[in-house]
This record gives sequence, C-alpha cells and structure tokens, in this order.
Amino acid sequence: MTVPPSSPATPRTPLVILSTFVLVALTLGWLIALPLVLMSPEERSTAQLGVYYNLFMVTPALAAVVAYVLERRQPAAVLYGHHSGAAQPEQAEHSVQPEQAEHSVQAGQVLKPQSVTDALGITPLRPARRLLGWSVLGLLLFFAFSFIALPLGGALGVYPFDPSMPLFVQDLSSRLGRDATEFIATGLLLEVGIIFSASVLGVFLHAGIEMGWRGYLFPRLQLRWGPRAAVVVTGVVSGLWYAPLLAAGFFYDQTPVFQALALMLGYALIIGGVLAWLRMQSGSIWPAAFAQSMISAAAILHFWFAEAGEMVDLRQATLQGFTGWILPGALLVGLLIFARRAYPQSASR
Repeated sequence: MTVPPSSPATPRTPLVILSTFVLVALTLGWLIALPLVLMSPEERSTAQLGVYYNLFMVTPALAAVVAYVLERRQPAAVLYGHHSGAAQPEQAEHSVQPEQAEHSVQAGQVLKPQSVTDALGITPLRPARRLLGWSVLGLLLFFAFSFIALPLGGALGVYPFDPSMPLFVQDLSSRLGRDATEFIATGLLLEVGIIFSASVLGVFLHAGIEMGWRGYLFPRLQLRWGPRAAVVVTGVVSGLWYAPLLAAGFFYDQTPVFQALALMLGYALIIGGVLAWLRMQSGSIWPAAFAQSMISAAAILHFWFAEAGEMVDLRQATLQGFTGWILPGALLVGLLIFARRAYPQSASR
C-alpha cells in the first residue's frame, strides 16, 4: 500500500541562508527606493511613485526565491535531520539533495520537501474551506481594526473623529449633484463594498510582501527559536526593510527619519505578529496578504470620519499610529500567551 505524503516539511535552514535572505531583501529595497531618496521634494512630487512602490513591494518575494535556491543546495540531513526517521547527520557528507529526501517520519506519513511555492507560502491551497475562512477573517479583522482605530483615537484626543462624516457627505454630494444627506447609508454601504473589492483585487501586490516575511522567513525562524522570537525578529527586520521608503517621505510624511523608523518598527512588530498568526493557522500567505491589502484599501476611512479642515497626525492616529495598535496589540498579547497553539508549525491538522 502506498504511504500518503504529509504536508511539506519546514526545513531547518542554515542561519547563513536566512541572513542572506534578509540582506538581499534590504539591499533590493534600497536599490529600488534610492532614486526617490535622492530626489528633491519637487522632483518627488512629479515622479511615478506608484512604480517605485510596487517594485519595492515584491523585493521580499525575490529575496525568498534567492534564499530558496541556496537552500536547495544543502544536504537533506541538514534541512530535514530534525524530523525523526530523516537522514542522519553523518549522511550529510553524501550531499543528498532535498528532492531525494522522502523519508518515513511517522506511521502513515512521508516527509515531503518543500517546493518553491511551499517555501514562499503560496501553497498549499487546500483544504479550500480553511483557506477561504481564514482569508475572510483576515479581511474582516483588519477592516475592523482600521475602523475602530478612529473613534478610539477620537476618545484619546489624537484624531478629529466626527461621526457625521462631513467630508464623505461633501464628496458624495458633489458626485450626485445634490444634497446627499439622505443617501449617506446607501453611499456608505457602496463605499464599503468598494473597499472590500479593492482589497481582493490588490491582494497579489501585497502577496509579494507576505511571500518573503511571513511565507519564507517566519516559519524558519519559528522552527529554530519558537514563535515568540520569530514574531519579534520578523517584525524588526521587516520594519527595517521600510527604511528607504521612510527616508523618501512615505507613511509618516514630515517626520524625522529615525522617529518614523521607530514607529514603523512598532507597527511591523504588532501588525506583523497578527499577520503571522493568519499565515500559520491557514497554512499559506493568502489570508495575511488579504489583510495587508485591506490595510491599504481601508486607509480612506480616516478621511471620511475626520472633522472638516482638521489635520490627521498619522504618528498617533489610524492603524499607522500608536493608538491604532491598541486592539491588534491586545490580540497579539493573547496570541503570544498561547503561542504554541496560535502559531502551529504545520496547519495540516
């Protein structure tokens, strides 16, 4: 009787390869964003910022592919020796390749090395019900985080929250050519639908981020040091990755670069920890990618609910600011308390 393969095993990737991944991701990010950093504010205002930004977003995926190619050159005993029944360390000198490493792990299972899509978290896509469920949860959860951050910021005095939505009503009236007060509920429902549609359509751009940080890096760090350390290290290095965009004025405009970097590190640690939960529970990066896409699409909410004529300080308010981290931070604390259950190494249960 043929023994069915288990889900693809996470390899114990050597630290030198993980360091190479981080170095390649940071270097590619700087190479792409450096022209923006060197531009004057006037030149930047006329530059094709979207092109630079979109290219920047895929650099973690490219770095993960480079690391995967290096990883595949390692002996099977190095990558999979931590599994019972896998090649023993003394066999490493024979330079057994991972594709030859289907060893019996437990009764009824076979150790299956990762393909490139497994390594980046693109697959597995089954069971489809689990993937769909976690993807919907990612969308709903981060829409809720983005929305609740606004009245919470208003209550703490850092966001000019106005539930009458004057800017939204003004924009809707201009589009309808008449007073839109009586159409607020309909217009709001339509705009929420647009946000969710944009989140779904934008998922492939944001998947480039997730393929690197949560797809490739996080499970390998977790295997070595546990989920809590993996959350911290992945958050720190992914926060540092944003440094060239911060230097070019993205995210926290008019903020000194080191202050902006400190804010981004906090954001990447807290939000990234929740995204890692979605990734590990679902078994792939797609729920986290949908959540990332929702963060971008739902950013328009802070314009809708702001008082007319008031400035919004993104360092303090919205999901980018520290008051917006309260709810996801509380969730992350709970996840880290029960880290072994919250971040299973394999989601095939």
